[in-house]
Amino acid sequence: MTTEVICALIAGVAAVLSALAERRARISTKRTEARAQRREKESRLAMELMYATCSLSLTTAKKLAGQHTNGDVEEAMTAADSAKEAYVDFVRDEAAHQFSKV
Repeated sequence: MTTEVICALIAGVAAVLSALAERRARISTKRTEARAQRREKESRLAMELMYATCSLSLTTAKKLAGQHTNGDVEEAMTAADSAKEAYVDFVRDEAAHQFSKV
């Protein structure tokens, strides 16, 4: 009978350890997915900023070359402002997220 009790205890401990390992793996997966989503959002915002910078640069180059900008300036400035605001909002959200973890 003592052998059966020992075997049952070993099986119980193994089940508990297995459950703990599974829980840690799930938590790690959730963290990894959350980080990937934040990186994706940051990359998209960075691309918007690069596009806005490129638009402003091309508009400036047109003007320096004596070409007509035909409203390109306002459009480029609007794109730059909106991209900048979106990126600043993202940075603030990330800072608040990091601060709340402490």
